[in-house]
Amino acid sequence: MTQNTYLDSFRKTFEISTEKMLEIAYGFRQAMEAGLQGQESPLKMLPSFIERPSGNEEGVFYTVDMGGTNVRSTKFKLSNRGFERLGEVKSRLKDPDGNYDYTNENTSAEMLFDFFAKNTEKLIQQGEQQASLGEGPKLGHTFSFPSRQVGINEAYLIEWTKEIKVAGVVGNNPNKLLKEALQRHNIDIEPVAILNDTVGTLLVAQYTHENADIGVIMGTGYNSCYLEGKHPLTGKEMIVNMEAGNFNIKLPLTKYDIEIDKRSVIPGAQLLEKMVSGYYIGEIATLIIEDFYANKAIFDDTDSMNKFRSKKIEIDSLDVENYILYPERTTHVLGCSLDDAMKLKDISKSIVLRTARLVVATLFGTLLHIEDNEIKNEHVIAVDGTIFEKMPNVPELMQQAMDELTRSPNKIVFKLVKDGSGLGAAIAAAVAEAKSY
Repeated sequence: MTQNTYLDSFRKTFEISTEKMLEIAYGFRQAMEAGLQGQESPLKMLPSFIERPSGNEEGVFYTVDMGGTNVRSTKFKLSNRGFERLGEVKSRLKDPDGNYDYTNENTSAEMLFDFFAKNTEKLIQQGEQQASLGEGPKLGHTFSFPSRQVGINEAYLIEWTKEIKVAGVVGNNPNKLLKEALQRHNIDIEPVAILNDTVGTLLVAQYTHENADIGVIMGTGYNSCYLEGKHPLTGKEMIVNMEAGNFNIKLPLTKYDIEIDKRSVIPGAQLLEKMVSGYYIGEIATLIIEDFYANKAIFDDTDSMNKFRSKKIEIDSLDVENYILYPERTTHVLGCSLDDAMKLKDISKSIVLRTARLVVATLFGTLLHIEDNEIKNEHVIAVDGTIFEKMPNVPELMQQAMDELTRSPNKIVFKLVKDGSGLGAAIAAAVAEAKSY
């Protein structure tokens, strides 16, 4: 097989047709509805116990946001449908220099949440501690891992994802663990809401977009949520966290995806996430390029391949700057030919295009559920995360794919929502405080 034939074969393997998107969409809708009714489904359909915000929420609120790479503690002031960020402390969960690692099995729950408490403590100004115990500021906690939610302030971790393995958290309520850590440090801030970052993204969008009813995270991990009009538990509106990264029906798995799954901490789980999220797609790219090299379809010399292997693929696991936007720069970095650099660009673009179309297929399935199979209304889909924000052309590719499916250009629109995991947690805390009166 010639080099160009091998590249053409690869492209076909990664193509997602309109028909395939529709097949995935219908499977996704069926999985949603099974999960809502408590039947077997790859979608956990977790209730958030949070409805659409009124827009009248006001006050100063703290947030803690744990993602797959960092933890942030932030202080917000909400008023008149706007916000002001009063302070923020951000730390990596794993020190690049190896001084600490709050992601592995040697870390206890107490160690992890004490780390969060110390970050929060840095935000507190003198005088705020003068309030009586229990009357201090309220906190919203974004915890972006599959959890069984039983109330706005009570959730239990089902399992770790994103390769995190901290001991003593699975089966427990992270907000209770956070509250205990804050108390150990004599910090009078009360956690009142726990939510997923995807739910937070939708909450932020709902402040400014009346038609916003789906939230998506496309970053280190992948997930989506939506506003259920009449939830089986309450009969009222409720945001549902689907844990969409675990979807596995009719997915076009390649040999590379199967290998990624085998190497992961939990084989067989989070299959969609392993195909579209920042944590994994760089590893997919690496496997593809190793395969090309083994079949003499890229890099005629060993030096270029060794340079590629030694250069960690960055920016949520695809090197946007070198491999997609600037092939000429790739030739300089790797010492390869322009022809090889263009192949790297083609491979990267194929991965990004597949990511966009797989995600849109599941979002179309969500719309089919919301509108009972015939999409008549306009919708805003709120998206946060570096894949959507930084990958070249991802918003345009997603819009094109959605227009293919709806056959009605721009009826469904995508909006970048920044800091859903931070500001969204503050809004959730405000909603929780308002409900307590």
